[in-house]
Amino acid sequence: MLSTLFFAAALGLNPNNKTITPSLGSRVVVRTQAFLVNSEPGEYSVEAFKNTEGNVPGEKIEGVRVNPPRLFLRDSRARRVVLSIPTSSLNPGPLWICITEKDSQNKSRSASGSQLTVLTRSCYQRILRARRLNFRL
Repeated sequence: MLSTLFFAAALGLNPNNKTITPSLGSRVVVRTQAFLVNSEPGEYSVEAFKNTEGNVPGEKIEGVRVNPPRLFLRDSRARRVVLSIPTSSLNPGPLWICITEKDSQNKSRSASGSQLTVLTRSCYQRILRARRLNFRL
């Protein structure tokens, strides 16, 4: 049996901050760092996804702003990444933040006339909690 574990890049999300809440507006801001893990330099994308019943990433969340919009990782240097996720179409509960290597011609492997493209993605779950409104009388 052949077992292969792929790591391309990872996000430096604080493991103690698994719960996130919207700020005063209607967006959640997540600050993190991206870095290479046993991989070659290249371009990566960071996206947010809704949770599915199987507790895995599902539908992509639209309207997510990622800064920087084009993420190039080199060597072992971490790059800051900020995600601004709209909460208008989300319910409280799990969501996923994933980093994926961009499709590249260098990743294609040809064998016997067939072509195989291998892209790796690392995902991290966060729990969205509704913001509490404290009113004082």
